[in-house]
Amino acid sequence: MADVIEKSPSTSFSDLREVTLRIPGEHFFCESLSLPNQLIAQIKKGDEGKSVVSVVQNYIEGLLDDSFFSPYPAEQLAWGYHYCDVSYKVLLFAAPYAKLSQLGWDNFELFRRIFPSFVSLLGNIYDESTLVLFIFEETLTAASFSPKSSVPDELFSHPFDPSDEDSFESARGKLLSLMNLSAYPLSSTTLVAGEVTRSPDGFFEFEHYLKDGREVALRDDYMVRMPADDLWNHDLRSPAFKNSEKIKRLKERGLWRGFKLSSVLLVVLLLSFVTYKVFEFGQRAQSLAADEMAKEVPLVLESQKLLEKLKQNKLGGIDPFGAIERLSIHRGGTTDRPNLWFSKAHFETRNHVKLEGEGVNVESVNTFISNFEGAGVAQLRKSRSGEEYREIKSDGGKTTFEIQINLLEEEPAPLSVEDGDVQQ
Repeated sequence: MADVIEKSPSTSFSDLREVTLRIPGEHFFCESLSLPNQLIAQIKKGDEGKSVVSVVQNYIEGLLDDSFFSPYPAEQLAWGYHYCDVSYKVLLFAAPYAKLSQLGWDNFELFRRIFPSFVSLLGNIYDESTLVLFIFEETLTAASFSPKSSVPDELFSHPFDPSDEDSFESARGKLLSLMNLSAYPLSSTTLVAGEVTRSPDGFFEFEHYLKDGREVALRDDYMVRMPADDLWNHDLRSPAFKNSEKIKRLKERGLWRGFKLSSVLLVVLLLSFVTYKVFEFGQRAQSLAADEMAKEVPLVLESQKLLEKLKQNKLGGIDPFGAIERLSIHRGGTTDRPNLWFSKAHFETRNHVKLEGEGVNVESVNTFISNFEGAGVAQLRKSRSGEEYREIKSDGGKTTFEIQINLLEEEPAPLSVEDGDVQQ
């Protein structure tokens, strides 16, 4: 799997909640449902102290536990839903955990959010019946929308090769053959997914482009903004996990704000302390003997080490997921089938990392090392004798590796409105 890493004992969950994982849509079964009239009446009345979320969620869980509707019970499924409070429709999407695990998607608790690839399609409402085509990496999705509803009446996905236009046209033809083109006119543009970020005002921003026919170039980027609180319904993890996670992250945001303030005060105090000690040392150097000067040197050096440690913390401290993400793009292969994958990442320091994992073969591991060194991302560590910390074993058709690297610092990115806020 391209995106999951095994968390080492020295890594906290908060360090790994910086990525929104999107799983290709072809791995899900999707069902568009209209809420029963009694539930619609209950929602409109708002009685019995039940929220809309609880009413819709209880309805879906009841369906998943019905063997006539789903061959898998809810606890065996990674599932989520999108609810439209205008049309009172629900799109249910689900995939068995066992299937996702076989495909390499596991350790879901490590991520900030986990969505199906087509989640951002559910952020638009169309004035007329519309059929939309949407590309996310190697997956093409077709969705048909009725007017004034953000829930598609039908949604299908199919994989394709982005480098092969014939593959795209083949996938496009298969999907369109499943749709009612007479009832849902095809949109003249194909949406292409871009980056996803969480803004400080509590929204997820999904970047999109428009694919211009057969042209490779993308144009006219724009954003689809969806409330972060509403998107918990689309997250594929269990309701129990999501409820505890929401509470935990609210507490973390409060603690983070307090930590930022205390860190600023600590840095100011420490700078004042170091400045005073350096000045004091200079004064004493003029009047004390060499033995007195030697006694003060360790104190100043220790203060300078502490200041350097704080400066490292201001850079972000240890960033496990950011480091792994920088390395992952050099593994070769495809997103679904990389040439190697990591089983363990242990951070001795911010820059000193021990990596363990498996590769397709010995050549794939050596190529990975050459790629990240050539890209200026990291360098293999060496012992004092000049020997590289590189151990590759191949036995019984299985290739494993252990390496130690020095991560090179990235150029600082320009400040944005998101800086200074902890993301969910």
